[in-house]
Amino acid sequence: MLSQKQISELSREDINYILSQHYSSETKITITPKLTLREIIDEFLRRKINAGLAESTIQAYRDSFKKLGKMVSLEGDISTLTQDVIERSIESLQGKLSIASQNKYLREIRTFYNDCKGRGIISHTLEIKELRVDMTPVYIPEHNLKKILVEMKPEHREYISLYLKTAARLREIFNATLEPDGYLCIPAELAKARKPIEIQLTPENIIIYKKLMASGLSPERLSRLFKQASVRAGYNTVKFHSLRHTAAIMELIRTNDIYHVSRMLHHSTVKTTESFYLRFSKRRIRNDFPSLYDAE
Repeated sequence: MLSQKQISELSREDINYILSQHYSSETKITITPKLTLREIIDEFLRRKINAGLAESTIQAYRDSFKKLGKMVSLEGDISTLTQDVIERSIESLQGKLSIASQNKYLREIRTFYNDCKGRGIISHTLEIKELRVDMTPVYIPEHNLKKILVEMKPEHREYISLYLKTAARLREIFNATLEPDGYLCIPAELAKARKPIEIQLTPENIIIYKKLMASGLSPERLSRLFKQASVRAGYNTVKFHSLRHTAAIMELIRTNDIYHVSRMLHHSTVKTTESFYLRFSKRRIRNDFPSLYDAE
């Protein structure tokens, strides 16, 4: 006798053959045919939606399944999701997505695979490992930063200065609420580490923050303005997130206090901060930020 799992893996042709060999036309029998990959994906997404996952997370899954669909027909069954498909999908994304984005794709496909494995839908084994990422932070040397800022409007330069003073991530400033005591408060659900963040602003930075909030700029637009200025200045690979690393390096030079910098960045442990910023030689840092050393 076939198990329920074996029955679920039967193709429609298998079912017809079994019926013709073992049952008369009057026999009533219900056998669930093999689901297509698309049907399994749809059911997976329905359960994630019912579990209360954020719409942005659901959309990220949809985007990943769309990428997967370029490598394998979603109308086939789960057995078509092979190791070769996974490897070819990664090859197709190289040069198009960053390593971090490729790893995000791999995590989402691995979550789907583990879900199918746990529910007995898939029997074969897949190895879905994230790519190794170079964790060396990319900061912007003082000379390069000045050239980039020259390419920006004065008010936009002010907004960038706010990030250099706070070392905040791009969206943190936009997701924050300014409290009467001058602190920017970011709720846990909007923070990367899912912990509430408090950033103390100087009176000058409070004014800049209010200007930014009244400007109508979105995080994406501000990032794009910075990127465009970087390209005009001749630095095509500079990213907005590099401002955070630059702020951390500059604060470390000013204070020589890695614990202070760790608190500024809201790292969970000072070891994270040390692994990021103590890898650079003093000679390199001195050459990249001469004015901060000249001020000593």
